[in-house]
Formats: sequence, C-alpha cells, structure tokens
Amino acid sequence: MNQQQSKNTDIHRNSKFRSEAPIMSKSERMRQVQFNESKKGLSAMQSALLNSMSRVFFHKRGDRQKIPRYQNTYRLTSFNPFDVEAVDKIVMETMVSELSPVTSYHPSHMAKLCLKIGSDLQIALCKKDYDRYKLVAQVTIVQRSDQSVHGAFQCLWDVERDNYSYYVFENNHIHAWCCVFGLYYD
Repeated sequence: MNQQQSKNTDIHRNSKFRSEAPIMSKSERMRQVQFNESKKGLSAMQSALLNSMSRVFFHKRGDRQKIPRYQNTYRLTSFNPFDVEAVDKIVMETMVSELSPVTSYHPSHMAKLCLKIGSDLQIALCKKDYDRYKLVAQVTIVQRSDQSVHGAFQCLWDVERDNYSYYVFENNHIHAWCCVFGLYYD
C-alpha cells in the first residue's frame, strides 16, 4: 500500500461523516450474495412464514399505548355468551339497592343517581367478562305524577346472538327503568 492510500484510509477512519456500514472484504461480500441467493431459493410459503413471524402489527390508543392487532379468527360464537338471567339479577339488585331509599324526586339528584347506577352496572357487568359483546346500559328516572311515559329503543338486531335485560322500579315518588343490551360484535 503506498503512502497516498494510507493517508486516505486514515482520513476515512478519523472523519466524523464516515458511513456506519462496515467495510467488507471481497470474500465477505461474496458470502452475503450467496446468502441472499439461498434466501431466494426458499419457497413462497416459507418466506411468507418467516416474514409474518418477524412482524407484529400495533395500533395506538388515545393514550399512546401500543396494543397488538391480531388477525381475524373467523369465530362466530362467543366463549362466554350474554346470560340474560344473570344480568337480570345484577340489574334488579343494583336498582333496588340504589332507589329504595329515594323519598322524593329532585331532578339534579336523579341525574346523578342515573350516572351512579350506570357506572355500578358497568363495573358489575365487566366482571362477568362477556366475550365479544358490547354492553349498553340506559337508565331513566322520572317523577311519578299520574302521567304516561312512552319509551322506545331502536337498533340493528341479530336475533341469534343479541339480547337485552329490562327492569322497572316504582315507588310512590319515582318511576325508573333500566335496559341493558348485549350486542354481539366480532
């Protein structure tokens, strides 16, 4: 190696702008080429399997937490389906325990009571862990003053999988009802 070439290599070693890729000898480059060609010899199925195993897809929630995104399972049934009798019992117990002490109707107090009943139901139903079901609860409390009340619900319904639980509570001062829908989604 002459003097000019050694100066160039010294400058290259001391330069802050040098590339991070290591300098490979001719034999190392040949091995790299042979490795890439042997990879080409894999069947399409094997290379797809290798690629899919190495990649995990994520989506981000609002709080920037990464959650793995899985492929479709094509499973049409739930491991833990919506149990109407169990939900009926939970709704009845929650409504009776919260509304029995009510002795008069106050609009601001009833709005807070509806939210409390809804959050209590949410906590109790989440413990049941209904797989693949979206749970929707609607709680309404009105004053009992010899008037009629008509309520209706409307949504798309799958007769085989979707279901609901409905409970009405009455005393001398209030008329309250709660409806919990278990809507299947996949």
